Amino acid sequence: MANEIDTGVANGELYENISQAANYTFQENAMLRNLVTMYDMTGTPGLTASIPVWPAASAVTALSAGADLSNDSALASVTAVDITAVEYGNMSTIQDIVVEASPSDVGADVGRQLGGALASAMDVSVTALFTNFGEVGAAGAEVTVETLMKAAATLRSASVPMQGLVAVLHPFQAFNLKKAFLNAGGTFGASPDAANNAAREYFIGRIAGIDVFESASPVIDSSDDTIGAVFHPAAIGMALKRDLRIALQRDESLRGFEVVASAAWGAGVIDATKGVKITGDAAL
Repeated sequence: MANEIDTGVANGELYENISQAANYTFQENAMLRNLVTMYDMTGTPGLTASIPVWPAASAVTALSAGADLSNDSALASVTAVDITAVEYGNMSTIQDIVVEASPSDVGADVGRQLGGALASAMDVSVTALFTNFGEVGAAGAEVTVETLMKAAATLRSASVPMQGLVAVLHPFQAFNLKKAFLNAGGTFGASPDAANNAAREYFIGRIAGIDVFESASPVIDSSDDTIGAVFHPAAIGMALKRDLRIALQRDESLRGFEVVASAAWGAGVIDATKGVKITGDAAL
């Protein structure tokens, strides 16, 4: 960044407009942080959260009267998953002439762009982990209600709690589900509530106990396939070291401001048995 004089404007209206818009956009659009297990590291030393992973307890046996219980040997073999937070950031430059000439609120416009970019990066750090899960579905195949039901059955067979299960699908994967809900060319008779959600919200509905959301974060490959997932929040953890921060610095030779947005977090798989990846067609 330029090391120039600070006119003090950074603490004024421009800063406030950028900061408010960026924070609002970041909090509203970083959707997947609400679907995983969060570990708040703000204000604590270090960048790494060490998360214990407990094995399943061994089978319970019938006891004789007066019999003594010993410690479960399986629970003694607890392991840990380390999730390290790293810093993410983006920068924009606002020239004075743009602020002076624009009929819109330039600060709010820039704030929304920066906040949205960081929200997208946070969601991508979660969806990139889906490849660690076991799989249902197949490349080139449409994601259907049956696909989600298979994922639910897979998790239930592994004794994963059904309460709290979520699915994250790319909008192109979710298209076929929405079409089925709305009965647009399909034979599946959706309930009115499911149809209404599918028509108007990114929350598609609940299928087989799974809350289904759509996100543009899963990457589409060269074959027009992508990977979504069904998972329990305990499958993925996110260590939040620092929430969104906005800083401005005056660059007088440029006659404007450099605006920096940054945050620090990390995401990692805690228990891969609590998630199922859904490979499917991502072409309309």
